[in-house]
Amino acid sequence: MRKAILLMVLSTLSFSVMQLIVKLSGDGIPTMEKVFVRNLVTLFLGFFLLIARKEPFFGRSGNRLALLGRAVLGFIGVAGYFYATTNMNVADASLLHRSSPFFVILFSALFLKNKLRSFQVIALLLACGGAVLVINPSFEVNMVPALVGALSAAGAGGAYTIINYLKGKESNATIIFTFSLLSCLLSVAMSGGSFVVPQGIQWLMMLGIGVFAAIGQITLTQAYKMTEPGSVSIINYLGIIFSAILGFFFLGETVGTRSMLGMALIFAAALILYFRKEKKAA
Repeated sequence: MRKAILLMVLSTLSFSVMQLIVKLSGDGIPTMEKVFVRNLVTLFLGFFLLIARKEPFFGRSGNRLALLGRAVLGFIGVAGYFYATTNMNVADASLLHRSSPFFVILFSALFLKNKLRSFQVIALLLACGGAVLVINPSFEVNMVPALVGALSAAGAGGAYTIINYLKGKESNATIIFTFSLLSCLLSVAMSGGSFVVPQGIQWLMMLGIGVFAAIGQITLTQAYKMTEPGSVSIINYLGIIFSAILGFFFLGETVGTRSMLGMALIFAAALILYFRKEKKAA
């Protein structure tokens, strides 16, 4: 359990760095092109791992529907989050997307028959309250982007649940390859021919998006396969803290008292989850 939590923390940090680079890259690169780049590095990594291990590219026949579902839901999660971020207040979009742990716990209980424990509910409520304090959402948005943002959270939650279902059935390389391949194909198909050639430092930013997304994807996949999804999904809320720190150093954004209180609640939620599991393991 300890390793799964550490892997999830690394994943969350990697995705936070990726999001920082996406923001720094501005609107010079179309959204779908960023989604494409986000999955390109993991696509090649998964490809070479499958070749080296002589594993099937599209998994075993009995698992292909689950792999397809994970890929489709994962793409909805990524593309929906990018769309919501582009068309509404960034803080509101972030709050909506980070509600995915609710869907993970719900889907795990419904489809994987995982028992919902009281300490998970307490930790989740603390983390959610901390997220609201940190983000302080205004929700002055149009309905469509808000609905898409909520849909992205549901997609991510469903994808994470399927990853746990595939534990012991498919390798990380297969799960990552199928998700990355479908995401690349769908982002190209939905781009409408709007891809542009990066210039100068934009090349480095695109590379950074791909590399940090790959690190985040690999560690996330491994974390969800090592334990119940409801036990690690709450670590997603640490991304708010990582984003606040990165925003302070690289974007000049400040953190007020309200945000500090929210971060404390998030840390408390993570500690409850961590030590409760450690006690159970002992």
